[in-house]
Amino acid sequence: MESHAAPDPSSLATRCVHGGWRPTEGGGGSALPIDRSSTFRLDDRAYRLREEGQIERSRVYARESGPTIEAVEGHLACLEGAQEAVLFASGMAGLHAAVLGLGGDHSRILVANALFGGTRALLDPLCERLNLPLGEFDPSDPESLRSALDGRPALVLIESLSNPSLVVPDIPVLSEIIHAAGGDLLVDATFASPLVQRPLELGADLVWHSATKFLGGHSDLLAGVLAGPAERIAPCRRWRTRGGASLDPGAAWLLWRGLRTLHLRVREASATATKLAGRLAQHQAVSTVRHPSLFVGPEREVADRMLRMPGAMLTFAVQGGDARARQVCAKLRLIVEAASLGGVETLISPPARMSHAGFSPQQLAAAGIGDGCLRLSVGIEDEADLWDDLARALEA
Repeated sequence: MESHAAPDPSSLATRCVHGGWRPTEGGGGSALPIDRSSTFRLDDRAYRLREEGQIERSRVYARESGPTIEAVEGHLACLEGAQEAVLFASGMAGLHAAVLGLGGDHSRILVANALFGGTRALLDPLCERLNLPLGEFDPSDPESLRSALDGRPALVLIESLSNPSLVVPDIPVLSEIIHAAGGDLLVDATFASPLVQRPLELGADLVWHSATKFLGGHSDLLAGVLAGPAERIAPCRRWRTRGGASLDPGAAWLLWRGLRTLHLRVREASATATKLAGRLAQHQAVSTVRHPSLFVGPEREVADRMLRMPGAMLTFAVQGGDARARQVCAKLRLIVEAASLGGVETLISPPARMSHAGFSPQQLAAAGIGDGCLRLSVGIEDEADLWDDLARALEA
């Protein structure tokens, strides 16, 4: 599947459509082909690359690479402003490879205390098995990070918008502290997507997504991606090959199709989320709302510098606690009660029972999850229809 490389236009909207791949001349189709081959013909180039130790670039076996996968990786690298990107069968497979690929360069891992529950569910036993100390810090407090590092290198993991409390870390400030100690910064940008934030431009060493979410955008695939400089991607790609976490070409094609409308979906969903957040903040049945459009003071100043737009994720707490929140979800007719996010449809879920199930009360408090908390992933439906559904469900 040879093609001319796509240009790198400055506009992210254009990159969503044309990034990383272009049809061939002489009748090439306008849609990316799906190459389902599990093995590829050997030639002098393949032998040479393998002799040089560049196994993943030799295109010999689908567990190592393949034409469709390579094209979508190029597209994602273009969107993130990265030298390279590497795809995985899921977001968690990508994190696993990052820890195995980069964690060995450091004596420990530090994570934000406000973090997706599934991330901790992987890191806690993995770090224990690897005898890799795992520590925490407050991502909104640079001095907390400085104290946790204590001048020693670490692989540090934060979220560009924390799940579900939507804390926005000051990445340039944190990265300066991390790099001064000889560490690496890995940013989970799943909540943001490249349309809201490109962490590599802000000082991150590696960016990670569950591509299942906004990048795919249609709730019909599982995928993960890491993007960054070639030297940091290489060990992660190697662990993908060793562990067999490669993405299926069919899922990669669905991801490519989703990327082409990413700018339209995220822009629309962010605008709608901003309107809904404002209306929820005025509702008598709602005690608190978290969305960057509502931030004030220093928190607003950081968000304005870190984010291109407020984004499509928000959380709110219902008066009456968790029991009342469950009743609200049960009354919804349009919004779907489901655990994922980033699709064209609006989804709602209680973090304490889903993404952060099993957390202690202290851990829930650190993650910004209070009584009655609900997480809303806003889709591309009409704002008036979504508000009518929420308002009806919130009625006593």
